[in-house]
Amino acid sequence: MKKLVALLIILAACFSLNNNSTFSQPQLKVHVTGGYDLPLPDLKGTYPTDTNSMFQKSGFNVGADVKYYLGKKRNVGITLGGSYNAFTSGDVTMTNPNGVGVQKMNILAVALGVEYNFMPKGKTQPFLGLEFTGNFFSGKRTFTPTSGTASEQTMKSASRFGVQIGGGVDFKLSKSVGAVLGVKYNLANLIGKDSASTTVANEFTLTDKEYTVGATTIKSKNLSYIQIYAGVSFFFNEPKKMVKK
Repeated sequence: MKKLVALLIILAACFSLNNNSTFSQPQLKVHVTGGYDLPLPDLKGTYPTDTNSMFQKSGFNVGADVKYYLGKKRNVGITLGGSYNAFTSGDVTMTNPNGVGVQKMNILAVALGVEYNFMPKGKTQPFLGLEFTGNFFSGKRTFTPTSGTASEQTMKSASRFGVQIGGGVDFKLSKSVGAVLGVKYNLANLIGKDSASTTVANEFTLTDKEYTVGATTIKSKNLSYIQIYAGVSFFFNEPKKMVKK
């Protein structure tokens, strides 16, 4: 992820060298985004090899955020945002019993943090941010046997707290509208891991804390993923006058 962030900053710097004019930094930015999620171990895994895994293979995200910048330079901002992340294992061939299983996991993440803008007056504005997150998990498992009736289990809703760090570039297409491209690393269950089970029929729990069954110890899981996104930027409260170089 560090390489991706560094690449975004380098690209932004190259574009900025070719700018003929600069803009005053808007005090308020709003982004609407969407993109691809890449699950990492222990969220990612292959059945049945990766026993300490949630077996997710891919995902997508949609989200929005608001950024409010402080001071005269307006290069430090407070950020508030949210994203919906949907993961899936895809079709998994299973034995004993024979059939096809699919496990899906959804994470609704709400984030509050700080951001630093490296070039607040440029048409291209690279940034880095750190956020504290509240993560709300849901999901389901579906099993379709080779012969017989399909069955489904629903995940009991769970909440965890974590952090995300990322960077990106805002491209100003006009004084009020632009585009954004970025990447984030999300550790969704830094705080609040649990191994509680459930007695409700057709329900399962998010067991990410270490626990023991008989003589077997199941290790705790770190549920993390990389979020790659792009979207539209809206800029507010910017001086009308453009500053010439």
